[in-house]
Amino acid sequence: MGEAPMSARPTSYVVLLRGEDHDVIVEADGGVVIDGRRREASLVVTSPPIGHSLLLDDASVPLLARGGGRGRWEIDLDGRSFSAEVLDERQAKVRALSAISGGRTAIAPLKAPMPGLVVRVGVEEGSVVDEGETVMIVEAMKMENELRAPAAARVARIQVGAGDAVAKGQVLVEFGEVEAE
Repeated sequence: MGEAPMSARPTSYVVLLRGEDHDVIVEADGGVVIDGRRREASLVVTSPPIGHSLLLDDASVPLLARGGGRGRWEIDLDGRSFSAEVLDERQAKVRALSAISGGRTAIAPLKAPMPGLVVRVGVEEGSVVDEGETVMIVEAMKMENELRAPAAARVARIQVGAGDAVAKGQVLVEFGEVEAE
């Protein structure tokens, strides 16, 4: 990598991790500021496409990161697994304005990523799931795929059962808001 051009500007992100928002700024010189604190960080690909080595403040940690689309990531770090969502500055502003105006964003239904066969349904209608929790397992191309909840939600409707064949894009589970206690 060469030096960043002088006109390069920092890039701002909001990372949603374990129910908390974190402000992350990637500076033009490659520096990283996390929640206002400058950190020395770099990420090196060790085994493409998901294996990485994260160097953070002189500590190296193996990291597996699988993109789930729309800025969502499944991460295995130091023996722990979790989900993260990365929003750019514009996406974060839109989400914040939506929350201020009282607009709720609907929780996207769980859809089949490809044609397959439902092996197991791990939830019941009415149950509450956490973001990233396995909802269903679908076998496709001789591989079992864990389909996970996109957000903390109540399972509103399950549209398929074990043994059902599903088409790509077919709605499998619909979610509703979790009521405040």
